[in-house]
Amino acid sequence: MLIRAPIPTTDLYFLNSCGDLVGRPWRRGPVQRMGANVFRVGERYLVIRRDVEDVIKEVLSNPTAEIIYLIDDNLNAVDDDGSLPEGYRTRLRTLRDDIYRRMLDRAALVVASSAAITEGLPAGTASRLINPVWRGTPRPRTALTLKAGERLDMVHLGTGSHGAGFQFLTPALEHVLARASNLHFNYFSARPLLQGLDNHPRVHRLRPKSWRAYQRALPGFRFHLGLYPISGTPFNAARSINKILEYTLAGCPAMYNAAWAAPHGLVDGHSAFLAGSTMEAWADYVMAIVEDPSQLAAVYDGARAQYAQMNDLSGQRAFWQDIFIRTGQ
Repeated sequence: MLIRAPIPTTDLYFLNSCGDLVGRPWRRGPVQRMGANVFRVGERYLVIRRDVEDVIKEVLSNPTAEIIYLIDDNLNAVDDDGSLPEGYRTRLRTLRDDIYRRMLDRAALVVASSAAITEGLPAGTASRLINPVWRGTPRPRTALTLKAGERLDMVHLGTGSHGAGFQFLTPALEHVLARASNLHFNYFSARPLLQGLDNHPRVHRLRPKSWRAYQRALPGFRFHLGLYPISGTPFNAARSINKILEYTLAGCPAMYNAAWAAPHGLVDGHSAFLAGSTMEAWADYVMAIVEDPSQLAAVYDGARAQYAQMNDLSGQRAFWQDIFIRTGQ
């Protein structure tokens, strides 16, 4: 059977830690792969977010199936979050109104990436929490030893689902690009997201990559400062620590909203740059870094230490061994 490539959620929450336990045509393994994002061990099934209808039907047609369903977005908050692009909101609604609800009706356990998701589950639903993990080690700080006035590349690693973040950043970027001629801003998108600022000579819109290509490219990026503003909506409150790991793997420290990042254990000036909720606060903080770029390497060192704690591959593997695989490998 031809199986499509998994979605990022499947890699981040299962395959990165347990991929070697999944059977392949050339090797045996305790885990059978039924679809891109569906796995089986005996009568236990792990369904990660979504899959094609034939695979979902096969799982649900087994009356003795013990289904574990994993979800990493707060689908109950979609209708109330005006910051989401309409196309993305439509896809989330489709998932919520179809596979998500069918899985909740049958799931013995729901695994989620945030307590904000489990709090919205139907009463009595058994649930557990899990964090994403990546394979790879952040590189040393060599590329971050900048002097004042040297080119400083900022980057936003979000996609179209972070539309509100780009709207927030636009006036702040306009302000800092006008004040510092060594600043550049990079982002990945198939279409312009920064209004007229996309025509600025130091704004670089990069071609989006497939998930596989992005994973390969991430450790080779050469940016100096990540920017990740998150508006305070119920949907965003459920976002996982994934972007924290991504920016560190990309080799740079990052700036986050203090209200979102501090609860995840990030410390301002040590493992991240934590800014206030206003455009002015972000612009001022960026300019402070421009004036003293030595902060970049020091904070990145803290981010690397934080990554080592957050990116718990062995812990995620033990989690799935306990509730799904149960082979002790």
